[in-house]
Amino acid sequence: MSLLSCTGLTMRFGGLAALNRLDVQVEEGDVIGLVGPNGSGKTTFFNVLTGIYTPSEGHIVFDGKDITARNPQEICRAGIARTFQRSRLCLELTVFDNVMMGNSKNLNMGFWHNVICRRAFFQECRDDEERIRLMLKALNPTLADKIRKPVGELSMIDRRRVEICRALTGRPRLLLLDEPSAGMTQDETRQLMDELIAMEFEGNRPSIILIEHEMSVIKRISSRCIVLNFGRKLCEGSYDEVTSNPVVQQAYLGTEVV
Repeated sequence: MSLLSCTGLTMRFGGLAALNRLDVQVEEGDVIGLVGPNGSGKTTFFNVLTGIYTPSEGHIVFDGKDITARNPQEICRAGIARTFQRSRLCLELTVFDNVMMGNSKNLNMGFWHNVICRRAFFQECRDDEERIRLMLKALNPTLADKIRKPVGELSMIDRRRVEICRALTGRPRLLLLDEPSAGMTQDETRQLMDELIAMEFEGNRPSIILIEHEMSVIKRISSRCIVLNFGRKLCEGSYDEVTSNPVVQQAYLGTEVV
């Protein structure tokens, strides 16, 4: 059974079909590059997967459970996390505070625990800080030393690292990365992707779907590529297979493919 199975996924906005009967399968351990021209439906696909939009048609099954009509909180608890192309960090807050925002599903929210059982509450805070410090160190050793720094003082690559750690702290089984190279140089992008693929923490290595316009990144880390155009799947296969496909080349050169 696939980790993620999307069948006939369609998302309409009025008369526009941003996704058009899209079928996608993701297996455990996959690193999938999702590519296509601007407006091809890539981010819409992420928004549908994470419950921001409810699909007009089709089904999404994750880990054997139908999550088609679930809200974002339920989908997060099911084990899907994401980052965004535009940074969603709170720049005035510390690295620790920002990463902890992604850990809400694992926190004890009970009134008794948080107000009355103060010793247990403070121990939980210390345990969370140590765990996040280890996570930051697993991605990049220097980042752990900045755990109490405001995010606004960090470089762009460090901010992207924080966003990835925030998504990972909830122990997702599927990680969606939306243009993680945005705002970074090619060298920084290469370094960040190498760190992510090499990262080992708590034995959790989620499957990844990566939206990226920097094709060298897709070639470097993806095990499989899916190409979208006008909300439909043009083709699927290895990087070499999809980039040599004449239909894909036409789509990227701006020739309409129907």
